[in-house]
Amino acid sequence: MTLAALSALIIIGIGVLLRRLGVIAREHAPILVQVTLYVLLPALVLDIMIGAKLDWGLILVPFVAYAVTAVMTPFAIMFARMMRLGRAATGGVIMMIAIANTGFFGLPLIAASGGEFSLTVAVMYDAIGTGILIWTFNPIVAAWFGRGEVEDAMTIRQSLRGLLLPPMWALITGLILNLAGVHTLWEWLQVPVNYMAGALFPVVMLYAGLVLDWSGIARNWRTIAGVSVLKLALMPLVAFGIAYLFGFRGNQLDTLIIMGAMPSGMMALVMGAHYRLPVNLLAACVAVTTVLSLVTIPIVTAVIT
Repeated sequence: MTLAALSALIIIGIGVLLRRLGVIAREHAPILVQVTLYVLLPALVLDIMIGAKLDWGLILVPFVAYAVTAVMTPFAIMFARMMRLGRAATGGVIMMIAIANTGFFGLPLIAASGGEFSLTVAVMYDAIGTGILIWTFNPIVAAWFGRGEVEDAMTIRQSLRGLLLPPMWALITGLILNLAGVHTLWEWLQVPVNYMAGALFPVVMLYAGLVLDWSGIARNWRTIAGVSVLKLALMPLVAFGIAYLFGFRGNQLDTLIIMGAMPSGMMALVMGAHYRLPVNLLAACVAVTTVLSLVTIPIVTAVIT
């Protein structure tokens, strides 16, 4: 994991450099998101789930994600009140703290770290756990705190369509094939799937380098510092406690802890902008927790392994 984190930092730095040199503009970043969401991430999920060793205990994995969010949300609210943040900023802080970037950051990082973690658990946590929270919890919180109501039903309903994005279909397809006894694809299909899955990590890290925004740090540093501590120090402990109580042990437990140690989610930034939450604060939280996580994740890994 240390080598993967170092590699991530280097590739993120390359993304920043490419943006500074004008080779790739920040406006091009959504293209990388589309490629990731519709091609690379589904390829990785499909590849992992076809070859996964399934057991009934995996059913509990997404419930760890739900429980972690349920525990972290009151901490986020208490922190926002302690900082005397406004309504919109409070909503942003809740989204920054309660849900981690397990799909665009956690899953590629774990996949690139080798065999010390359970990729199956990571996929289940992200797709059925975090994925559902992103398209349900986030829009409700953003609508409530950004507009003072949860009556933007059409937009929330549209957000729920995220549950039917290609990674979820890849998860379902992989599970069906696995249960049917198919644990590898035809070679002519498996090879390109492997190539696409392998491209996920560098593409996502380049994306992070392109979009990281540091403009809101100076005037929000106290809030960002608090979010970083809760996100990167407390949340892994909460994930450990909940996963342990759920009966997970070994590399499955380690994987759940690492997924809980991931930085703030970038999709929360998109939803926050739509619902008129303080974008500079959210962008700064994403930037700082993402970079700091490349230091804290190896520390968490060293403690649990």
